[in-house]
Amino acid sequence: TYVQGATNVTRMDYLSPITNELAFSMAVESLLGVTVPERAIWIRMLMSELNRMSSHLVWMATNGMDVGSTSMMIYGLREREMILAFFEKTAGLRMNLNYVRPGGVAADLPDGWEDDAEIICDTIEARTYEYDELLTGQQIFHQRMEGVGSLTAEEALALGLTGPLLRSTGVPWDLRRAMPYLHYDDVEFDVIVGTYGDNFDRYAIRLNEIRESIRIVRQVVDKMPAGDYRTQ
Repeated sequence: TYVQGATNVTRMDYLSPITNELAFSMAVESLLGVTVPERAIWIRMLMSELNRMSSHLVWMATNGMDVGSTSMMIYGLREREMILAFFEKTAGLRMNLNYVRPGGVAADLPDGWEDDAEIICDTIEARTYEYDELLTGQQIFHQRMEGVGSLTAEEALALGLTGPLLRSTGVPWDLRRAMPYLHYDDVEFDVIVGTYGDNFDRYAIRLNEIRESIRIVRQVVDKMPAGDYRTQ
């Protein structure tokens, strides 16, 4: 029943299946008093941050297309493809992975995963600076993003917004820092916030959160322990 539940929640947000699986699995583990092996915890962090990068890349790609940058659509999905290929290598599926399950994860990391993670991080980090050249300083992009869809912190909180939408208003609310889970209190990263709560802030936050996720992934690779990937 619990595995079937994980199968269902992974489909609830096709951009962030790992996050949904993780929330469900941690709730089940809390109810059952299940202790998850250390390696499984760090694997969950690795996959969660790669998933965050993948999700933000889709936003960057589609938002770029919406404001007239067709190149960003191509580039964003190109970089995302590297992450989806790693997901398929690890879990057998590119999306809706059903990988994080109560008690750990469905399978251990594949041989050579460290090299795969390094290539993903090095490649995508370099290309985020290409995005800067393409979009961040582009005058037309600024005109179409700045001051559009602006929200105040009070409005965002009243609407119950979270994630980059809330952080764009200057509220530094990030569960990984505010209420640490897994081993997020054992890695270094910055909570990125905006000032004006507009579309440009939301763009800049996601761009820089990709870089922060890369920073976390590199630390996870260094700290990954040996052991079992699931509780027996």
